[in-house]
Amino acid sequence: MSSKFALSSTVVIFLFMASLLTFGCGGDDVTGPADDHGVVEVVIEPREAEIDVGNYQEFEALLKDAQGNTVDPSELDGFDIDWEWWSTDTNVFTVEQDGSAGIGAGESSGEAFCIIEVTITEGNSNFNGRDTTIVFVF
Repeated sequence: MSSKFALSSTVVIFLFMASLLTFGCGGDDVTGPADDHGVVEVVIEPREAEIDVGNYQEFEALLKDAQGNTVDPSELDGFDIDWEWWSTDTNVFTVEQDGSAGIGAGESSGEAFCIIEVTITEGNSNFNGRDTTIVFVF
Protein backbone atom coordinates (compact mmCIF):
# COMPACT_ATOMS: atom_id res chain seq x y z
CA MET A 1 0.00 0.00 0.00
CA SER A 2 2.86 2.35 0.65
CA SER A 3 4.10 2.06 -2.95
CA LYS A 4 0.58 2.92 -4.16
CA PHE A 5 0.56 5.97 -1.83
CA ALA A 6 4.03 7.04 -3.04
CA LEU A 7 2.91 6.74 -6.66
CA SER A 8 -0.23 8.84 -5.97
CA SER A 9 1.86 11.50 -4.21
CA THR A 10 4.28 11.63 -7.12
CA VAL A 11 1.43 12.05 -9.61
CA VAL A 12 -0.15 14.84 -7.53
CA ILE A 13 3.17 16.67 -7.22
CA PHE A 14 3.83 16.24 -10.94
CA LEU A 15 0.39 17.63 -11.84
CA PHE A 16 0.87 20.57 -9.46
CA MET A 17 4.27 21.43 -10.98
CA ALA A 18 2.92 21.07 -14.52
CA SER A 19 0.05 23.43 -13.72
CA LEU A 20 2.51 26.04 -12.40
CA LEU A 21 4.54 25.82 -15.57
CA THR A 22 1.45 25.95 -17.78
CA PHE A 23 -0.51 28.68 -16.04
CA GLY A 24 2.27 30.62 -14.32
CA CYS A 25 2.18 32.03 -10.85
CA GLY A 26 -0.06 34.99 -11.57
CA GLY A 27 1.02 38.62 -11.41
CA ASP A 28 1.26 41.35 -14.03
CA ASP A 29 2.01 40.87 -17.71
CA VAL A 30 5.68 41.78 -17.86
CA THR A 31 5.51 42.64 -21.56
CA GLY A 32 2.77 45.28 -21.14
CA PRO A 33 2.91 48.74 -19.62
CA ALA A 34 2.77 49.20 -15.86
CA ASP A 35 -0.04 51.75 -16.18
CA ASP A 36 -2.38 52.02 -19.16
CA HIS A 37 -3.44 55.49 -20.30
CA GLY A 38 -7.12 54.45 -20.41
CA VAL A 39 -7.95 56.47 -23.56
CA VAL A 40 -10.50 54.80 -25.85
CA GLU A 41 -11.82 57.76 -27.87
CA VAL A 42 -11.05 61.27 -29.10
CA VAL A 43 -13.85 63.82 -29.58
CA ILE A 44 -13.73 67.28 -31.20
CA GLU A 45 -15.69 70.08 -29.54
CA PRO A 46 -17.72 71.82 -30.85
CA ARG A 47 -19.36 69.04 -32.87
CA GLU A 48 -20.40 71.52 -35.61
CA ALA A 49 -19.39 75.10 -36.42
CA GLU A 50 -20.78 77.93 -38.54
CA ILE A 51 -18.42 80.83 -39.21
CA ASP A 52 -18.18 83.79 -41.55
CA VAL A 53 -15.43 84.05 -44.14
CA GLY A 54 -12.39 85.56 -42.44
CA ASN A 55 -13.50 84.59 -38.93
CA TYR A 56 -11.97 82.01 -36.62
CA GLN A 57 -13.28 79.10 -34.58
CA GLU A 58 -11.46 77.34 -31.74
CA PHE A 59 -11.69 73.56 -31.55
CA GLU A 60 -10.62 71.26 -28.74
CA ALA A 61 -9.83 67.54 -28.89
CA LEU A 62 -10.97 65.70 -25.78
CA LEU A 63 -9.54 62.34 -24.79
CA LYS A 64 -12.18 60.01 -23.29
CA ASP A 65 -11.93 56.83 -21.22
CA ALA A 66 -14.29 53.83 -21.36
CA GLN A 67 -16.69 55.49 -18.92
CA GLY A 68 -16.89 58.67 -21.04
CA ASN A 69 -14.80 60.73 -18.63
CA THR A 70 -12.30 63.23 -19.99
CA VAL A 71 -8.65 62.21 -19.60
CA ASP A 72 -6.32 65.17 -18.98
CA PRO A 73 -3.37 64.92 -21.43
CA SER A 74 -1.05 66.48 -18.83
CA GLU A 75 -1.67 63.46 -16.58
CA LEU A 76 -0.31 61.05 -19.20
CA ASP A 77 3.30 61.31 -18.04
CA GLY A 78 5.62 59.02 -19.97
CA PHE A 79 3.28 58.70 -22.95
CA ASP A 80 4.10 60.33 -26.28
CA ILE A 81 1.05 62.15 -27.65
CA ASP A 82 0.96 63.28 -31.28
CA TRP A 83 -1.87 65.62 -32.35
CA GLU A 84 -2.53 66.24 -36.03
CA TRP A 85 -5.23 68.67 -37.19
CA TRP A 86 -6.25 69.22 -40.81
CA SER A 87 -9.11 70.28 -43.08
CA THR A 88 -10.71 68.31 -45.89
CA ASP A 89 -10.87 71.47 -48.04
CA THR A 90 -8.30 74.18 -47.34
CA ASN A 91 -9.94 76.46 -49.94
CA VAL A 92 -12.93 76.70 -47.56
CA PHE A 93 -11.41 76.18 -44.12
CA THR A 94 -7.90 75.92 -42.70
CA VAL A 95 -6.88 74.74 -39.25
CA GLU A 96 -3.66 75.39 -37.34
CA GLN A 97 -2.32 72.96 -34.77
CA ASP A 98 -1.53 73.70 -31.19
CA GLY A 99 -1.51 70.33 -29.49
CA SER A 100 -4.98 69.37 -28.35
CA ALA A 101 -6.42 72.67 -29.62
CA GLY A 102 -6.98 73.83 -33.17
CA ILE A 103 -7.82 77.27 -34.52
CA GLY A 104 -9.74 77.23 -37.78
CA ALA A 105 -10.19 80.09 -40.24
CA GLY A 106 -12.94 80.53 -42.80
CA GLU A 107 -11.26 81.01 -46.18
CA SER A 108 -14.27 81.00 -48.54
CA SER A 109 -17.93 79.97 -48.55
CA GLY A 110 -18.67 76.26 -48.40
CA GLU A 111 -18.29 73.37 -46.03
CA ALA A 112 -15.37 71.25 -44.94
CA PHE A 113 -14.53 68.81 -42.19
CA CYS A 114 -12.12 69.66 -39.41
CA ILE A 115 -10.23 66.46 -38.50
CA ILE A 116 -8.06 65.49 -35.54
CA GLU A 117 -5.94 62.37 -35.34
CA VAL A 118 -4.35 61.48 -32.02
CA THR A 119 -1.68 58.85 -31.43
CA ILE A 120 -0.63 57.94 -27.89
CA THR A 121 2.29 55.55 -27.45
CA GLU A 122 4.40 54.14 -24.65
CA GLY A 123 5.92 50.72 -24.91
CA ASN A 124 3.23 48.19 -25.85
CA SER A 125 0.36 50.51 -24.93
CA ASN A 126 -0.95 52.59 -27.80
CA PHE A 127 -4.06 54.39 -29.04
CA ASN A 128 -4.83 55.84 -32.43
CA GLY A 129 -8.09 57.73 -32.78
CA ARG A 130 -9.70 60.18 -35.17
CA ASP A 131 -12.71 62.46 -35.06
CA THR A 132 -14.31 64.94 -37.45
CA THR A 133 -16.61 67.92 -37.14
CA ILE A 134 -18.32 69.77 -39.96
CA VAL A 135 -17.60 73.45 -40.56
CA PHE A 136 -19.96 75.66 -42.56
CA VAL A 137 -18.40 78.88 -43.85
CA PHE A 138 -20.68 81.72 -45.06
